[in-house]
Amino acid sequence: MHKSSAGLAMFLVAASVSLAARAADLPSGTLPPSLLTPTPVATWAGFYAGSVYGFGFAQVTSRQAASNSVSVNGQTGGGLIGYNWQNGPFVYGLEGDITLHLIRGDMAGVPGLLVPSHVDTLYTGRVRARLGYDLGDFLPFIDAGVATNEFYQADVPPLVSGSVRRATGWTAGAGLDWKVALPIFGNTVLRVEYVYEAYPSTPLALYAGPVQSRLSTQFVRVALISRIGDRPAPALPAAADQVDWSGAYGGALAGFGAVQAKTMTPGAASTSFDATGPLGGILAGRNFSFGPWVLGYEGSTMMTDFTGNGRYPASTDNITLRNYIQADLRGRVGYAFGRFLPYFAAGFTWGRTEQMDQVTLSEKGRIPSEAWTVGAGLEYMLTDRLSLRGEYLFEDTYGNAQTGLTTKPTPCPACTQSLTGSMVRIGLAYYFH
Repeated sequence: MHKSSAGLAMFLVAASVSLAARAADLPSGTLPPSLLTPTPVATWAGFYAGSVYGFGFAQVTSRQAASNSVSVNGQTGGGLIGYNWQNGPFVYGLEGDITLHLIRGDMAGVPGLLVPSHVDTLYTGRVRARLGYDLGDFLPFIDAGVATNEFYQADVPPLVSGSVRRATGWTAGAGLDWKVALPIFGNTVLRVEYVYEAYPSTPLALYAGPVQSRLSTQFVRVALISRIGDRPAPALPAAADQVDWSGAYGGALAGFGAVQAKTMTPGAASTSFDATGPLGGILAGRNFSFGPWVLGYEGSTMMTDFTGNGRYPASTDNITLRNYIQADLRGRVGYAFGRFLPYFAAGFTWGRTEQMDQVTLSEKGRIPSEAWTVGAGLEYMLTDRLSLRGEYLFEDTYGNAQTGLTTKPTPCPACTQSLTGSMVRIGLAYYFH
């Protein structure tokens, strides 16, 4: 996938989660405001969910016999969930987010002392504690916590030999939340923030030998967030035939998935092998009710660990594959039976795998996949705002990606790969109606 199309894909995913994780509909009979207007609230406490999009800078320093550094930049986007508590004017809480990155570039070498290389930060998952001060419609805050980053470094072409490392470091930042009433979307929290991360120095195996590399990143991000507290909960539990499925929602999901990788040569030869494993992530969406019919859209961002091994065409080498992240954007249609909502879903999904030849140790850390997806599920409204779901999804790529690994006895630089997969997921979602 070219950088431009990958950026568009990530922008669509981030935008879908942004649009999905809005606050509830405006009160009936009230026209939407023509301008952004402050919305007074008594508290910032409660659950919230939304999406984030921004720009990032990564500083990579590598050392062999000599050292060099490079700064690369690019897009970032994903989803977030969190919970706030409030004591007087002080607001404190916990927040988690998962973001995909398009931040990569090349580092110059030092002749005879440091090999030139390609560097690529792939994604980050964060858990942060936040502390803010309630200024009415505004909440300035600081935060700090733990971040896990996946990073890839490789020899520059024509060699394809690199290493993927997952490192855990610390993160800190600051930002401002602002409660506004947006046209159409209603009460929303807008956020702007700065995030800094630092990771320990780690060895990575390249063709020219091990390289010791250290990574730090900086992000400037904006977010659109829905939250508890904008509208009061119903005074009494809804009857079974009075369940409200409309409005924005956000939550978390977990499950199990499997993909089959089919690798093809420019001729007719092909081989296939499977990878399976767990998944977990963040979801957000929005429903519209038309009598018992429920229509909506939804996005999710998931960290995955689908692993497996097999062979490429014309090679006897063992190849390992790991699918490490997935994101999707889907439309949903369902028919409500009180607290039960069976539904069908269809849309698009984007994923990435890392693959390695265990004989030549050639490794590629970013092999993208773009796929269509269909599925079905059943959602049950546990309370007036909390739902539980189970669903099955199937996906099939509509384009082939080049693997580019160096294999024996026959190299496979022109090999292409397609993926088919399925997932079983369960999820909890909170409705902001």
